[in-house]
Amino acid sequence: MEKSEYEALLVQLANDGKYIELLDLAERLVEEHPSWHIAWHYLAVAHGLLDNHEKAISYFIKVLEIKHKSTKALYGLSVSFHALKMYNEAISCLLKHQEINGKEYKVSYGLGINYLEINEVEKAIEAFSQALELHPQAEEAHCCLADSYRLCGKYDDAIALYKRSLGINPSNTSVTHNIAVCYSRLGDNDRAIEFYTKTLEINPAFIRSLRNITEMYSKMGRESEAQNVLEKALEKEPQSAEIQKLQEKLRG
Repeated sequence: MEKSEYEALLVQLANDGKYIELLDLAERLVEEHPSWHIAWHYLAVAHGLLDNHEKAISYFIKVLEIKHKSTKALYGLSVSFHALKMYNEAISCLLKHQEINGKEYKVSYGLGINYLEINEVEKAIEAFSQALELHPQAEEAHCCLADSYRLCGKYDDAIALYKRSLGINPSNTSVTHNIAVCYSRLGDNDRAIEFYTKTLEINPAFIRSLRNITEMYSKMGRESEAQNVLEKALEKEPQSAEIQKLQEKLRG
């Protein structure tokens, strides 16, 4: 079999979720072709997919020893470093990838995710903004950029981005919940209740919205409305201990 055919097979095994078969083939290929960076790359990929990120890192480094500017290896390294919570190392790989290959959506998005993990919120905002320039319809980038604005107290900016995200996926309960949170922080209880209610229309047992709307109704002296919300949630999730605890708290 030609190398190109082996490479196609490696890709297919990865895409099909056949990780053990991928690992076996990659191990055989690195023995037969020890200087072929593709074989080492997919050996690293296989270990990463099997959650052995320490080994994945060692093999991605081997790829870079053979092919110094392999952006695929740099990206794979960033994924494994992120999985091991080595966020600064992941950022270094992604910045090197960007230096070699220019701007790419997945790289900008990955930078944003890793910057958030080390509380570099302004850098995360810059990275997610760049990602959206490259892929304006990316729901996850809208959400992450909105989250970043929310974390630094820019609630109006966050709301605008969350609403754009809803235009792409109207049923995302995390987004409707976070819009409600932003309105609550702005002191607009009516709009907050509106979006908590929207969240619960999609998922009546969405516990964070249930907790927040119950507390909000209680503070406003609207206990009967809080009780109604919880009763509807229990109809959908009768075994939910968390909902039962909220009811007990409300009653007593």
